[in-house]
Amino acid sequence: MTNDLENDHRSLPVVLRPVADELLSSWLVRHAAYYGVTGPFFAKWLRLGTPNLSTLDHRLGLEQVARLSEKLRCDPVTLIAMTFVGATSQSAELICRGRVPQMCRACADRHAREGASGAVPRHWRKAWRVTCPACGAALSDTNERPNTRETLRETSPFGGLWREALAGEAIIERFLRGDCSFELSPFALMRALLVQTWRPFGANGCNPVIGWALGTLIPEFDELARPIKRRINHAAVASLPISFRPALLAGLSRAIADPAVLNAIRDETILRGRRAFERLREQARIDAHAAAKSHPT
Repeated sequence: MTNDLENDHRSLPVVLRPVADELLSSWLVRHAAYYGVTGPFFAKWLRLGTPNLSTLDHRLGLEQVARLSEKLRCDPVTLIAMTFVGATSQSAELICRGRVPQMCRACADRHAREGASGAVPRHWRKAWRVTCPACGAALSDTNERPNTRETLRETSPFGGLWREALAGEAIIERFLRGDCSFELSPFALMRALLVQTWRPFGANGCNPVIGWALGTLIPEFDELARPIKRRINHAAVASLPISFRPALLAGLSRAIADPAVLNAIRDETILRGRRAFERLREQARIDAHAAAKSHPT
């Protein structure tokens, strides 16, 4: 690993097999561990131009593709498919950065049995997933409950909305696959539902408190969200704690099934929140129309 000049065009003697849907950075980190070096050292040895392998998941240049293809004996198209480089601008906003917020315990155990311990599939970073597309199991929260074997369905306070959450997850997947039947983009609608507003509090309606547009559909959302209000922002849906995700997806499925509920939400969303909600509602219509035009039937 140290004779850079001699080995410049020589592929690695052992190339690890990626797991299904594995992230490029995950695959490279596993190679670094196999050869007993750090990730930054491995990146430098590969001459990738960056010591941070995770940046390759979102920005991958042609020279980097060529270099990795040569060293790992891998087809360039396959390499690019291991990243989020081709993600649409809308879905890219819902790709979690930093620590992986969710995982499938069943798949992680299988990876370990198959000699790929620590492998990270791409769907573990998608902020619209509550289930594993590989095995169908419910995902687990790795931020709030890193050591539990329980799944999100059991640990989320909105576990009772699971069926509707699954419907919301399916809606987003259909939209990403080019389903043109939607009048509104689910991505913009998710942001609209997280718009902050104010709600009357107490019998006389005085002393209003913070709420969210989603609270019109799921009142308990407001009560549970207030203690962590700084972490719930319509401009950063991916930062929503995963335990709140079933509620957001359930609200999305209700809004898609009956767009008339958006009028009720608008009527109960006041001050600046109403303007933001109306703007995102219109954006959802525009985005859906643009998506339909880009995927003609």
